[in-house]
Amino acid sequence: MSLIKIVVWALDFTPNKFVQDVLSSQLGEEVVFVGVGPLSRAEEVLEAMRETRAEEAVTAIEDPCEMNKLLEAGVQPLVVITEEVCRAKSISECTGVDASRDIVVEREGEVSVIRVREFARVIDIMFQLVEPSEKHVHHDDE
Repeated sequence: MSLIKIVVWALDFTPNKFVQDVLSSQLGEEVVFVGVGPLSRAEEVLEAMRETRAEEAVTAIEDPCEMNKLLEAGVQPLVVITEEVCRAKSISECTGVDASRDIVVEREGEVSVIRVREFARVIDIMFQLVEPSEKHVHHDDE
């Protein structure tokens, strides 16, 4: 009996079988994705992981403070490395699309076709600001 690793998928597109196979190959274990929609805060990801009993999370959190919160909670999230195959007004305008591998993402009157290359694990956050005096400010800070 093989164990299956539960992975929270906190992105704004749905993974396909190829994406699942890529991550399974990288982790050396079978995985099953639990889609929770795009999440941007560490607390949301951690709650989704608790609720689904997930061992891993794939996220696109851009805020280094939020990513650091995940690391401090003992979660080393995965980020997906993609290649844009095509961007057009409709899928019929795209060539070179491999339906078994590529993911079609429709947004605001345009279509993007992306191909997942690999996953990378976030293990360290470096805060590199343009100027040492620049302050990292959150929109919800008052």
